[in-house]
Amino acid sequence: MLTASIAVGQPWSVSATNPPAAPQTGTPWSVRPTPPVPTMPPRSGAHPHTAVPQPPASIARPPSPVTPAKPTFSNVPLPAGMLAFDAEQKEFIAAKGEVNCPFVFNVTNISSSEISITYIQTSCGCTTSATKLPMVLAAGESAEIPITMNVAGKSGTIIKTVTIHTDKGHKILVVKSDIRPPEMDAATMAMNRERNQQLAQTDRQAVFKGDCAKCHVEPVIGKLGHELYTAACGICHEAEHRASMVPDLHALKLTPNAEYWRFFITHGKPATLMPAFAQSQGGPLSDMQIESLVEYLMTEFPKAKAGKTNTPTHAAAQ
Repeated sequence: MLTASIAVGQPWSVSATNPPAAPQTGTPWSVRPTPPVPTMPPRSGAHPHTAVPQPPASIARPPSPVTPAKPTFSNVPLPAGMLAFDAEQKEFIAAKGEVNCPFVFNVTNISSSEISITYIQTSCGCTTSATKLPMVLAAGESAEIPITMNVAGKSGTIIKTVTIHTDKGHKILVVKSDIRPPEMDAATMAMNRERNQQLAQTDRQAVFKGDCAKCHVEPVIGKLGHELYTAACGICHEAEHRASMVPDLHALKLTPNAEYWRFFITHGKPATLMPAFAQSQGGPLSDMQIESLVEYLMTEFPKAKAGKTNTPTHAAAQ
């Protein structure tokens, strides 16, 4: 073993055999080896006393919004022998204060192949279905289609259509609610109707925008002839509380011809509630749909007589 001692005025002495000697009296200090303190080597280019930054914890990202699939409409009626419904029309009598009228249609696939119900379209936003779509029915399989009509603030008899769109065609069903009239005086009802009519006069095309589209755009998609008349024209011209400025098409003072019907369906009529229905004018109807309406009106409504026809001019649409 090696020992080292320091004395005042004495040089270093080294002994390889003697044990360590106690420090002499008067010696200012003694030297003992100090164990080294382990240290982390500094990062290249960093100050030795600078804390090394840690990588940030990963931040959870919110899930990307899921874009709902667009509804799939069918433009042709459902052929016979495909789906069987327990009824084509359901009725419900609402008690006083009842807001929601429920209906349930039972449907069975009576064909030999699978049928998919792709969309349930109602004629008004007040009528909805909670059916999970697409609903795929195997051959022989049955299911229920629940429908709810919200009748808050309404009275009398309310009739709405429910169009069941499938990959084989569409089927139109009807729901009918009978509601007790609310306690509202005639003056208030008249004021409400007048206010709505004034709004429509300000912008005739307003019925095809916003919430109004639920009643005046969606119901006409894929329909022709009589079905199209009921959805596009009858909603106003056949209404129980038809506005006084909305004419009764069954009792016109003139006998219109095909050009008359085509012109006003396409362009509408200024200073009235009649909007322009053609797609080229901002409406929802294609040329084919307009022609199907003209054909239906010429067949079912008063026909033109020689010398008493009425053909409008383009000035009438200004």
